[in-house]
Amino acid sequence: MSRSSITLPKVPGVEQMRIRIPIIEELHHPPPLVSKPVICWAIIIENSCLVFSKMPLHYDADIYSQIDKPWDSIARFLYITLPELGWGISDQEEVVMDVGCGPGRLTSKYILPIFPKVKKVIALDAVSSMIDVAKSLNPHPKIEYAVSNFEDRSSTECWKGKLTKFISIHCFNRLKDQKGAFQNVYDLLQHNGEAAFVFLLHNGYYDALQELAMDLKWSSYFTLNVEDCVPESHIKRYTSLHYKKMLEDIGFEIRHCQQVQNVTTFLSDELYTDFLYSVSELTPYIPDDAKKDFKKDLLRYTLKKNGRNGDGTPVDRTTTLELVVRKRQ
Repeated sequence: MSRSSITLPKVPGVEQMRIRIPIIEELHHPPPLVSKPVICWAIIIENSCLVFSKMPLHYDADIYSQIDKPWDSIARFLYITLPELGWGISDQEEVVMDVGCGPGRLTSKYILPIFPKVKKVIALDAVSSMIDVAKSLNPHPKIEYAVSNFEDRSSTECWKGKLTKFISIHCFNRLKDQKGAFQNVYDLLQHNGEAAFVFLLHNGYYDALQELAMDLKWSSYFTLNVEDCVPESHIKRYTSLHYKKMLEDIGFEIRHCQQVQNVTTFLSDELYTDFLYSVSELTPYIPDDAKKDFKKDLLRYTLKKNGRNGDGTPVDRTTTLELVVRKRQ
């Protein structure tokens, strides 16, 4: 698949800005990129795929069926990085698992075409309404959609040692036991099977969430431990090196490990507010008569962390990790 063949989707109301940043770490492939800048594009939907149950989730399947579109950074990972690493050129029939498929658009329109000789794609999500939408809007004879909590190993035991490829986009940041999940991936893969991950490391939104939860104006509404909503990687400021060591200790060979900063500009405060409110873990705890005021404070706290552009438009900043690994013989 050539670079010129890629058509990247546009999302109304959001300006996709390019920035140049240094590569944090690029291992083994492609060598020419080491120590050079990389261009990365924006992505705001940091948890578009829902798989794990230990962290509180607030998402709406109908909303996600409308915004479940991979943005430039994800499209580039799927259409450039993975093919450059040899994904899609195998002569064998591929058995692929997509963990956190959400409404299925990414699975059917972007992941499936990577594998011309695919036998089956097992697409899993813990939210039953997501699977219902996926089966309705994005069916395909080679995709098997199923409700499954990946943290429950028994739900995937039947695929142990049978997968040639595993992929998960913006989901692993939701785990409390990430090492256990990576070990499960290792066990599911055949020897020389490969896995690809993209997930969030840090976002100022999570600092804002914790500060908002301590605000006396709102704290009485929340019966949950708000820290449970925050990825461990954000709390402990993990970098790519943390995950490189973790996966090598499990037995993986690291083929690609890159930490990138993604920046998204929203064209108005209203659009950013609507997005934040639609995915905030605190939203279900707010009574109807306080929602308008809560939205204002949610935006205010988040902007304190993520900031604005020179023209005043709000900015979302996310540090993500791209990983491609191989199960050693």
